[in-house]
Order: sequence, then C-alpha cells, then structure tokens
Amino acid sequence: MSLINPEDNFKEIKSTLLNVLNRAGNDSHSAFRFIILNTISDGYPNSRYVVLRKFKIDTQELFIYTDSRSNKIKELKENPLVSVLAYDEQKKCQIKLKGKISIHHQDQVAKEHWGTLLGGKESYNTQGQPGKKVNSLEDANQIKNEYDDKYFAVLALEVRQAEVLQLNKDGHIRILFDFEKDRASYLVP
Repeated sequence: MSLINPEDNFKEIKSTLLNVLNRAGNDSHSAFRFIILNTISDGYPNSRYVVLRKFKIDTQELFIYTDSRSNKIKELKENPLVSVLAYDEQKKCQIKLKGKISIHHQDQVAKEHWGTLLGGKESYNTQGQPGKKVNSLEDANQIKNEYDDKYFAVLALEVRQAEVLQLNKDGHIRILFDFEKDRASYLVP
C-alpha cells in the first residue's frame, strides 16, 4: 500500500506528508519516527539517527531532543542548515526535509518539552559528555543521581523544503514542496 498515489493532487499529497510527520511525533511505532539528521562537521556530512519528537503542521516545524553537550550542537551553531531523511519500508516512501535548526537550551521551549517528557530523561543526565572516550562501559553509562534539564536541548527544525519519493512498480512519484515559496513540482525520480 502506497502513501502517495498517481491520482493524488499536490494539496492531497502535502496534507498526507504533514499528517504523516505529525503522526510520527506522536506514535512511537511510526516508520518515520526514527529519522536521519545530517549536519556538517569539518566540511564533511555527519549523519545520525534521532527521534522525531513532535511536528507542528501549521508551522512545518519538527522537534528533536538532544544533550546540549553533544557534538551536533557545536556543528549546528557553526551551520544551522540541515537535511533529514526518513523511509517507510512497508509503504516504500522516502521523505527528505531541508531547513534551518534553532537550538533551545534552558529557555521556555526547552522547559515545555522537558515537562512533557515521560521517559528517557536519563539520556540527558549522563555524567560524561556524549562521545567522550572513557575507560570502561561502566564509566560510559554513569548517570546522575537526580535527573534535571541542565543538559536537555530541543532542536527545532523550520522545514523549508520537503521532497517525497514514492516507489511504485507502475512508476515512481517524486515531488518537491518549497514551503518558503508555497510551490510544489514533480521531479524525475
């Protein structure tokens, strides 16, 4: 079963895209929940899986949580332009997003998201900085005794472009949405 069909118009496809992203922010079983965030580090692309925590349909804004000490924060401060890639294997649909990230740490946005975080607070309460070399696995997994939001950060991605590729044996469908210019166009797959 495809996500996008040949008879769908741009308005229907855009609505489907935004609703799928919104659902991914609320449904831990969504295929689009785990996405690949691409930044630039020392001139090279740097990719990692992250969790899509929330998506706002009205502003096309996507939210990701991270530890403020992580390397991605440094990379994003140097260059906030990113791409995100997601794929649903069952529906054979790829979504690629491009936009600009705003970092929220120890501000109202971060506090609001921290307040809604039910589980996983230990991920933002490790003793050491993410990526730091340690002597043992035990040292790597040292968690603070009490959880707080000191290192909790929210990455807000203002999605400027979205590209959808629907694979189909009868013919692939590839569409580019430019949210800044409010345009859509078909692309050669």
